[in-house]
Amino acid sequence: MHGAMDAFCQEESITSACKRLLQQQSFSTQDDIRKQLIAMGFEDVSQSTVSRLLSRLGVAKVPNAYGKKVYCLTVESEPVQVGSSIASQIEFITHNQLVVVVKTHPGGAQLVARLIDIQPHAEILGTVGGNDTVMVAPKDISRIDECEKVVKARLGIPA
Repeated sequence: MHGAMDAFCQEESITSACKRLLQQQSFSTQDDIRKQLIAMGFEDVSQSTVSRLLSRLGVAKVPNAYGKKVYCLTVESEPVQVGSSIASQIEFITHNQLVVVVKTHPGGAQLVARLIDIQPHAEILGTVGGNDTVMVAPKDISRIDECEKVVKARLGIPA
């Protein structure tokens, strides 16, 4: 019985370690994730273990800003983060009839851009994230107000 409990605890810690890795950096292959987990001290990490972890965490493979597909935690698996801490990172959201601008605290723009980009939306063409500013290009500038509403909804900001 004790061995099973140890295995359960190790399973939980490898899951949280994998989640942390995906929050901190981009991976394009399961083998890269596997090697990083081994480097962190987890033993006997197989490709099927990584595959199970990614499935359990609700990870999707999405194109990054350069079009390269990387593993990414989905918004749905991070509801607390989206609802509270992300909103607290945002100073304001506005637009100038051409682009929607999201001003964040220093260092917050990349995560905010990723959250906006995770699922394609008909109103959003794409995002560019700097250090403390995200520029969101609407698909149609005549619908910029709708695009701004979508951005606010994605980030948990009241419209």
